[in-house]
Amino acid sequence: MNIDHRNEACRQAHDLIEQRRFDEALDVLRQSDHPDQTGEAAALAGLALFHLERYDEAATEYSRAVAVDPRDAWTTMQARCAQNATARVDVYVPPIHYLDRQALLGAPETPRLPDPPPPHHVGFGERFRLIVGRGIGAAAVPIWEFATRVVGRRYSDRVWTNWYRRHLYASLLTLTYMRDKLNRENLFSPYPKGARVGFLAADALAPRGATHFRTADGSWNNLAEPKEGAAGTRFPRNVASDSIRPATGDELLSPNPRLISRTLLTRDDGIKEVPFLNLLAASWIQFMNHDWISHGENVTTEMIEIPIDDDDPARLLHHQKHMFVARTQPDPTYGAHGPEQTPITFANEVTHWWDGSQIYGSDQATQDRLRSGVDGKLRITDQRTLPVNPNGVEDTGFVRNWWVGLSMFHNLFVLEHNAICNRLKSRHSNWTDDRLFNVARLINAAVMAKIHSVEWTPAILPNPGLNTGLNANWYGILTYRFQPEGKRKTVAEYNITSPELGGLVGNHINKHGAAFGLAEEFVEIYRLHSLLPESLVFRRHATGAEIEDLPFVESRQAGSPKVIERVGLVDLFYSFGNQHPGQLALNNYPRFMQELSIPGNPVFDMGAVDILRARERGVPRYNEFRRQLGLHPMTCLEDLTSDPDALEKLRAVYGDDIESIDLMVGTLAEETRPYGFGFGETMFQIFILNASRRLQADRFYTDDYRPEVYTTEGMQWIDDATLKSVLLRHFPELERTGLVNIKNAFEPWDVSPVLDPQRHPLRRFDPDLATDPWLGDAVAGRPSAEPLR
Repeated sequence: MNIDHRNEACRQAHDLIEQRRFDEALDVLRQSDHPDQTGEAAALAGLALFHLERYDEAATEYSRAVAVDPRDAWTTMQARCAQNATARVDVYVPPIHYLDRQALLGAPETPRLPDPPPPHHVGFGERFRLIVGRGIGAAAVPIWEFATRVVGRRYSDRVWTNWYRRHLYASLLTLTYMRDKLNRENLFSPYPKGARVGFLAADALAPRGATHFRTADGSWNNLAEPKEGAAGTRFPRNVASDSIRPATGDELLSPNPRLISRTLLTRDDGIKEVPFLNLLAASWIQFMNHDWISHGENVTTEMIEIPIDDDDPARLLHHQKHMFVARTQPDPTYGAHGPEQTPITFANEVTHWWDGSQIYGSDQATQDRLRSGVDGKLRITDQRTLPVNPNGVEDTGFVRNWWVGLSMFHNLFVLEHNAICNRLKSRHSNWTDDRLFNVARLINAAVMAKIHSVEWTPAILPNPGLNTGLNANWYGILTYRFQPEGKRKTVAEYNITSPELGGLVGNHINKHGAAFGLAEEFVEIYRLHSLLPESLVFRRHATGAEIEDLPFVESRQAGSPKVIERVGLVDLFYSFGNQHPGQLALNNYPRFMQELSIPGNPVFDMGAVDILRARERGVPRYNEFRRQLGLHPMTCLEDLTSDPDALEKLRAVYGDDIESIDLMVGTLAEETRPYGFGFGETMFQIFILNASRRLQADRFYTDDYRPEVYTTEGMQWIDDATLKSVLLRHFPELERTGLVNIKNAFEPWDVSPVLDPQRHPLRRFDPDLATDPWLGDAVAGRPSAEPLR
C-alpha cells in the first residue's frame, strides 16, 4: 500500500514536471510520507529542483536516488547538478541589461582622454624616406593590380576555388583578387541610404584627445563619422538585402535544429583532434570574438520553442517536450527614421574595432571601474590576478559565456597592459595616469591584433600562400621575405605605400567606400564550438604530471577563479599548450554543449542554437551564402562530401534538398579544403574580407600607426611581441617547458629536439626556418588537404 501511494505521487510529479509546474511537483513529493524505496521520488525531486536552477539541492536529491539505485541517468544528473552549483550557472553574468533606443540614437558618450601631444615636426630624413616609399608604391601598385587581374580572375574550378593549387606568387595574386572582388561587391550598409552611422543627427566637434587616442565606446575613430564602429551601432552585411530572409514560423524550425544537432553534430566516438594546434587556439578565438562582436542579452520574454522528439535522450532525462531559446535582442533603432532597406538589423553590444574592448570595456563607466588610477594601470590583486565580482566571475571588460580559458587570456593581457605602463613610465616620468593608460591601451590592442594576424590564423590555416599573405597584411611582403625574425619592423624605414608590398599596418586607410563594421555574416562563420574538448586536463609544468581531468562545465562562470586559485596560471597555460582542440568537422561538437545549463534555462543545446541563430537573423543558408560570395553553389550532396556516412546523415535530415542545408552544417561538411586548412573555403571568403578590412579601415592601424601616437618605444614593443614572448614575460617558469622549443605558441608545446612536421606544419615554409621557403617544395602546387575524419 505504501509503495502504491509513493508510485502515485511519483506519477503525479512526473506529469507536473512535463507541464513545467516544478514547484507543484515538489509539493506532491514532499507531502508523501511513504518510504522512497526505489529512489524514484528523490530523482524526480532532483529533476524539479534542476529545472528551478536550485542546483545544490538538486545534487543532494540525486545523491539520495543514486544511493538507492545507481542508474546511469541519475548519476549523470547528480554530477551535472554538482558542476552547475560549483560554476553558479544560475547567475546572470553580466546582470541582465538591454540596449536603449534613446541612448543609441544619441551622441557618442563623452570620453575621458588626455590632451593630444604637440604636433610632430617632420625632419628632412623622415620626409625623404616618406617620398621614396611613396614613389616606389606609386610604381608598384598599378603593376600589382594588373598582375592581380590577369592571374586571379579564374580562381574557381567547377565547384571549389583553386588558389591554393598554384605557385606561391600566383596564389598571393589570386588571394588579392578574391579580396578585392569581395571589397567591391560584398560591403552593404545596414543603414538607410543617406543616413549616417547610428543616425547621428548633426556634426559635432571631436573631443580633445580623440585625434590620438581610442575612446571607450569606439566613437571618433573616424573623425568625420563619429559613431562608425562604435558600440551600439549595427552589424553591416556581406550579402545583398534581397537574400536576407529572417525565418519565421515553420521555416525557422525546419529541419528541426535539435534533430540536426543530434544527427550531424554529436560526437559519436570521442573528440577528433587537430594534431597541429593546442587548446590555447580555441580559447584565443573566443577571446578575440569578445573584442569584436556581441548581440547582447537575448530576450527571455520571447522564447522560440524547439520540439524534442520522443526518442531524444534529453526528453527521457529531463521530461520535457520542448527546448526553449530566447530570441535575439532586436535593434531598438530599426525604423527610427523611416523606411529601411535591410529586412532586419541587429546592434553590436561592443565596439566593432580591434581595440581590446574585451579587456577595457565598451563604455566609459566600465573602463573607469577597471582602472587602478595609478600610473595608467588596470586593477589586479596581490596575487597578480583579476579581482572577482560578487557574482563569482572576474571583473573585466566583457564576461559573457565565461570560462577559465577566457580568464587566462584576460589575466595575461591585463598584466601585459601594466607592463607596458611600466615601460612608458620609465621613459616618460611626467606623464599623467590618463596618458599612460591610453597609450598603453593602443599598444596592447596592437599586440593582440598582431598575434592574431601572424600567429593564430597561420596556426589554424597552415598554408604557405596564406601564411605569406597574412604576414604581408602586417609587415608587407618585402619585409616578411627579406628581413629575418627579430629585425622585422611593422613599419619599415622606407615604408612602401602598397598594401601588399608594404603592408596594411602603417599605410593609408582604405574603407572601400563603406563605413566599417563587422558583418552579421562574420558572426556566423565564427561558430567554432567544435574546437572545445569535453574536459580540461591539467598538468604540472615542472614534471608534466597530471593534476586533474576537469569536466569543462565546471570551469564556467564562477568555476573559473576557483580553477585559477587551485591550479595556478602557469600550470594552466602549460596544460592548454599540451592539449589539442577538436576539428571543425561534422559529428565533432562538444556533447556538454548540447545539454548545457545557462542562466534562466537549465536545458539548452548550443548546437541547435548555432543553427537557429543564422535562420533567425536572416543569414542565407549554405548554397545561397556561396552564391552571394561569388562561389559556385553545390549541385548535389556529393559535391559537398564523398563520405558515405556523412551523406547518409545529411539525407536523413535534409533529403536531397541541397538548398535547405544550413550554413554551419555545410561549412563543417566541406570535404575539399585548401592545403593545411582547419576549415573550408566558404568560411574563408568572409575571413579574406575581414582579416584585411579590420586593419585597413582603422586609422589607428593605418594613418595613425606612427610614433607620435604609439611612441617609439611602443612601436618597438609591438615589433618585439609574440604570444610566446608575452607568456614568458609574465610567467618565466614556462622557460622550462616545451614553449621554448617552438616558435608559434599555438602549436603543441613539444619538447622533442626534432619536431614532427605533422604537428608543426608551419616550419616547412617559415622563411626563418625552411631551407628555401620562397621556391621550395612547401610552396609548389599542392593538392587539397585530406578530408577531416
